[in-house]
Amino acid sequence: MSQDADASGTPTVSRRRMLQTTGAATLAALAGCNTGTNDGASSGGGGGAPDPVRERVDVDVDEIQDGGTLRFGLGAGIDSFDPSYSTNAPSGNVHGLVYESIITQDAAGTVYPWLAKSWERVDVQEVEDGAYEPYMVSADTDDDGNLVADDQILIRNQEAGEVLSVNEAPDAVEDGTYGIKYQAKLHEGVKFHNGEEMTAENVARSYEVVENSSISAQTFDSFLYAEVVDDYTVNIYGQEPDAEADNQLPVDVYPMEHIEEYPDTGADPRNDHTPIGTGPYQFESYETEERAEFSSFDDYWLDDLGLDALEWWDGPDGFPTSPVVDEVVVAIVQDNATRAAALNNGEIDLTYGLNTGTYGEYRSAEDFRLSVTNAGAYNFLQYPVTQSPWDDPRIRRGVNQLIPRAQIAENIYNGYRNPAYTPLPEMAAKAGTVDYEALTEELRPQTEQNTEAATELLQEAVDDLGVETPIEATIETNATDDRLREAELIAQVLSNTEFFDISVEDFEFTTFIQRILGSEYYQQGNIVLIGLSGTFNPGSFYDAVNSIDNFGQCCNFNRIDTPELDEIATEARFSVEAVEDSQFRGEQYDKVWQGLIEQAPNSYTVFGTNVTALSTEYVGYNTYTFSSSILPYGLHAPEDQQVAYLNRE
Repeated sequence: MSQDADASGTPTVSRRRMLQTTGAATLAALAGCNTGTNDGASSGGGGGAPDPVRERVDVDVDEIQDGGTLRFGLGAGIDSFDPSYSTNAPSGNVHGLVYESIITQDAAGTVYPWLAKSWERVDVQEVEDGAYEPYMVSADTDDDGNLVADDQILIRNQEAGEVLSVNEAPDAVEDGTYGIKYQAKLHEGVKFHNGEEMTAENVARSYEVVENSSISAQTFDSFLYAEVVDDYTVNIYGQEPDAEADNQLPVDVYPMEHIEEYPDTGADPRNDHTPIGTGPYQFESYETEERAEFSSFDDYWLDDLGLDALEWWDGPDGFPTSPVVDEVVVAIVQDNATRAAALNNGEIDLTYGLNTGTYGEYRSAEDFRLSVTNAGAYNFLQYPVTQSPWDDPRIRRGVNQLIPRAQIAENIYNGYRNPAYTPLPEMAAKAGTVDYEALTEELRPQTEQNTEAATELLQEAVDDLGVETPIEATIETNATDDRLREAELIAQVLSNTEFFDISVEDFEFTTFIQRILGSEYYQQGNIVLIGLSGTFNPGSFYDAVNSIDNFGQCCNFNRIDTPELDEIATEARFSVEAVEDSQFRGEQYDKVWQGLIEQAPNSYTVFGTNVTALSTEYVGYNTYTFSSSILPYGLHAPEDQQVAYLNRE
């Protein structure tokens, strides 16, 4: 995460800039399509935070029926069966059946120990400037002068030509050099699908799977070292004091077969590498781009240990210890209309991401229902910020004030989305601002459609730059009907001015992702319109689309580089004050959002809400905050007392 301009900040921030790591933390994924509604009301939920699931439905545990096959319609291809080699949100629904972590989170973001009996922060401390230098080693450089190494780099000192890799981290920790320390005490008796028992060694070495993977930047921006204390206790260290470490440091836990034998492309059943986790379902089969099948795991650990093993559990007696559905079939149907037809014909039981125009039919139909939740997601335009005239912020701010957000939300998404007047979805607002309503009120005059103000700004810019108008450009997006209509509406509004001549081109989702992640894409001068599904952490929404360290990963496609905001965002996360003082953290993030609107490398158009359409034969289902987990969450999530069953009378 970096940007261009003068960099200033506290010594902690300056140190981090100098010793920048392999990449920015995002834990965000590209969302092929997210949809939602602004109707309904919140209710219930666990963890004490407001429940974002609207119209939450509950089940009577005495009426739960065991068995059956649930058929889920997935609107995108599975890019990998290994979470470490996956960057698209839809694939997370498959991962969540198989893999688990030492923690889990409810729909509101509250963290609970999961594979761990307990997960607690035991120490946080400042890290002095140069603290890691005694442990760093010389590194080679590539053709661009960047430091490179065969092993995963944690911290690099470009000026000194040195790096701290995973090999040197244990020595630093042994000497007391780290920023934050957690300890996890694991449940005993947890088994992987291959029969291996999970121990602290599995947790510690699972970070090896992530090394130099597709999501390495998301982990090694913060992670330092995992230390086995005994068979069921592991200490996990962060490089610096980290306000997001509570849910950012843990990774999915893998068996030794995966850690030691699988290649760097991860668990891909197309190459005879079976995904193996501790989850409630085990992998059965996969037909490329067609379907994947999973069956319940007979030796699931929570069935053996019981819910009382979860110290935080306070639900009703008789609540199931695992999903009650025996089998799950994931049908990959990328076309929205075809997927809706499959639901209508009884070929699948539930799906999400349908065109919003169909939701009214499902809401009123006797045999179907909608499940809706506020989502941690938004759609955004990303400008070619290195290409003239888009390298002038006035051009970008002018476009920002031309975008008809309210019209997009109401007319394109039929009220199932909300205008995005800030760069921060409300689901991440708890840690990302001092006052979300005040932030929205402050930024709205700069993000609400205002043709007169936009015209004045654009005229000033084109006169100063000597740019010939209309400025020609193409908005590129993925081929979902709603998003394509959004792109076409924006293009029309811009082209109706004297300043622009905007066209639209759409691509199949996977093809589109490969295209915009290309290293030369930023030179083509295109505007990208796509969705982002982040996390409960505000940093995920800043880093993903603005960090230069995420260039070529999710979701910096146009080489955005804004280091002065990086400095503030870093202070908002990586400082003892940020860990211990939520007011300080919120104040720093408020500066970040204000700066982003001023520089406008991206325009945030609408916030998402997840809407799942389902058959009434699937009873008790509620959807999740992030589209990557709406299938596994609905099946079974004790943290929200969530369980659903099939009733096929």
